[in-house]
Amino acid sequence: MKKVSSWKELTLREKIGQTVVCTCKPDEHIKMCGSVEELLKKYPIGGIFNNGANINGLDTGENEGFKNLVKEYNSHLRVPMFTVADNGTYASKNGVNISRQMAVGAANDEETAYRMGEFQAEDCKKTGINWLLWPVCDINFSKRSPITDIRSVGSDPELVTRMVRKELEAMKDNNVISCLKHYPGTPYDEHLDPHLTSVDNKTPLDFWMANYGKMYKELFKENAPTIMTGHMNLVNYQNDEFEGKYPPATMSYDLTTKLLREELGFKGVVITDALCMGGFTGENALQNTIKSFLAGNDVLLWPSFEYIDEMERLILSGEVKEEVLDAAVERIWNLKAEYGILEQVDNSSDKTTEFFEGIANELAEKSLTLINNERNLIPLDQNKIKKVLIIGVTPSDKQFEELGELKSEFEANGCQVEMRRNNISPFDNTKDSKENDLVLFALCRTPHMPLGPLDFWGNESASIWASNTIDKNKTVVASFGSPYVYKYYENSNLTYINAYHNSKEVIKAFVAAIFGKKPFTGISSVELI
Repeated sequence: MKKVSSWKELTLREKIGQTVVCTCKPDEHIKMCGSVEELLKKYPIGGIFNNGANINGLDTGENEGFKNLVKEYNSHLRVPMFTVADNGTYASKNGVNISRQMAVGAANDEETAYRMGEFQAEDCKKTGINWLLWPVCDINFSKRSPITDIRSVGSDPELVTRMVRKELEAMKDNNVISCLKHYPGTPYDEHLDPHLTSVDNKTPLDFWMANYGKMYKELFKENAPTIMTGHMNLVNYQNDEFEGKYPPATMSYDLTTKLLREELGFKGVVITDALCMGGFTGENALQNTIKSFLAGNDVLLWPSFEYIDEMERLILSGEVKEEVLDAAVERIWNLKAEYGILEQVDNSSDKTTEFFEGIANELAEKSLTLINNERNLIPLDQNKIKKVLIIGVTPSDKQFEELGELKSEFEANGCQVEMRRNNISPFDNTKDSKENDLVLFALCRTPHMPLGPLDFWGNESASIWASNTIDKNKTVVASFGSPYVYKYYENSNLTYINAYHNSKEVIKAFVAAIFGKKPFTGISSVELI
C-alpha cells in the first residue's frame, strides 16, 4: 500500500487509528474480519504490542517471526506502525536475562546505567521493537508497593534522575523510543496494585513537587520522547472530582494536560497504561477510554476496537473537536518521523550474545549488596565449605527452578550440595546445621510472580521462621528479588545479601562474591527498614 507523506492526508478513521496500540493477536483479528487486510481497512491501527504469546504456532518473541508479522501488517497500512513491548527483558530471544532497575540503583554508576539502556535498545532491535515502555522512573517511597520495588531505581530522587537520564540517552543513541513511567508516580507508602484496583495517591502536593515534580522536569530536559500515565490519581492537585472520586491520571485532564504538559512542560507523546487493568476497566470501559483521550493522552494502550468507531461518531457529530485529534496525531507523526519509522529505516541489531552477556554480568557484579556481615562469614573459606544446603524460598515454581543454578555454581566450586524448597522445620533444624558447612536461604519474591502483595505466606513464611532459628554461624540469607525481605532479619544478626534478581548471571556473580573472588560494591538504593 502506498504510504502518505503527511498526516494531513489521512482519513478521519486513519487519524483515530494512529492513537491505538493493540495487542498482537492476528488469529483474533482474522476471526473478526476474515483477514488481517480486512481488519486494517476497518481499523487502521497505529501500533501493535508484542505480548510474547504463541499465536497459531508463531512465537511473537521469536526475532524474525515478529518482524515478518509486522511487515504483513504494515503492507496494509498507509502509516507504518509503532511496534511496542514492555520492559524489554523478554522481547528478544538473545538468551540473556538482565537484572531489573533496582540493580542499576545499587550499582550507582552512570556508565552502567547507560549500558543498561544499550542492552534494552539492542534487545528490542533484535525482535523489531521500536518503542519500549521503559524505563520505570517511579521513586520507591513505598516499601510495600509491587509496582515499584525492584522495578524502580531506588528511593532517592536524585539517584533515580541520574540513572534514568543515562538510560534515556542510551535509548536515543540506539534509535529506540523510550517511555518514562508511571506518571504521576506511585503513592507514598501505598501497597495497592493498579493492575488489581484503582489507587488513590494522597501524597502531599509540596512533597510531590519537591520530589516527583523536580525529577520529571529534569528528565524532560533530556527530550524524553514519551511518558506513560498510570491508573493512580494525585488528589491534592486535582479539581476534576466526578461523583465523589478523583480520576486516575489516565483519565484526568488536570493531571495529563494541566500539570504534565502545561506546568511541567512535557512536549512529547503521552501513552496510557494498559486499559485492561482493574484500576481502569469495567462496565464503563469504552466511556473511560474516550475520557482518556480527551484528558490529553495521545496513544491508548489496548483499547477495544469500538473506541475507533465511537471516536469517529463523536467527531462527526461535533461532540469532540477534530482539532484535538489532529494535535495528537501530529505529535505521533513527528515521533515516528524522528525515529525513522515512517521511512521504515532498517534498525536491526548486529549485537552478539557476548554483548548482552557482558552487560548483564557487569550489572550483576556491580549491584550485589552485602547488607550484614557482622559475623565475618563473607568471604567464605573455600577450603572449609564442602557441604552446602540451599533452601529455595519462593512461591513461584519457575523461580525455584531458576534458583537451581545456585546448586550448579556451588558444585563448580567443589562443594557437595543439597537443594530443597521450603521443607526445613523451624522446630528442629539442628541436624541440618550440624551436617552442613553452610546453609543458604535463597529468597525470591518479585512483582507479579505470582500476582499479589510482595511478601511471604504459608510454607515460605515457615522457611523464614526456620532461617532465624538455625545456627547463625553457618547461615547466609540472600534475596534474589525484593530487598525489603530484610525486615525479617534486621534484628537477627544473620549474614544477609541483596542480589535483586535470580538470573544465571546474577547467581554466578553472587557465588563468586561470597567466595571472595569478586568484591561486593553495591549500595542499598532504598531504605530497607
